[in-house]
Amino acid sequence: IQQLFNLSDEQMEFQLLDRLSFQRFAGLRDSSQIPDRTTIWTFKERLIKAGASESVFETVNRQLARHGYIARGGQMIDASIVQAPKQSLNKEEKSLVVEQNAMPADWSPPKRRQKDLDARWTKKHGKSYFGYKLSVNADKRC
Repeated sequence: IQQLFNLSDEQMEFQLLDRLSFQRFAGLRDSSQIPDRTTIWTFKERLIKAGASESVFETVNRQLARHGYIARGGQMIDASIVQAPKQSLNKEEKSLVVEQNAMPADWSPPKRRQKDLDARWTKKHGKSYFGYKLSVNADKRC
């Protein structure tokens, strides 16, 4: 799934938590079984070191093809930006929020509720946006 949807380890963890279809595909019965990003990274590294990553990917592709799905043919892709209100953070807050993914301890509860710590700056067609990337990738069924 991660390779087909071009997801980072962090995005893979989020999508497994968010999408039941990804959980079913991976054979996970509930959210307590979902690996975190570090476990995902470690698993991929072990596959690469063992020289098994290519054969695993080919096996999954064969199974998908057997069920009528071709991961590289007839793809429909949509990438949208969902904008969020811009955040005004000082350097210390920005360092804590962006680099350490933490919230400053001195923020009051009302201030905490108004801050969106998950939104990030990105560019699309040379224009800067603050918000979320929303990507959809659908394959043609044979």
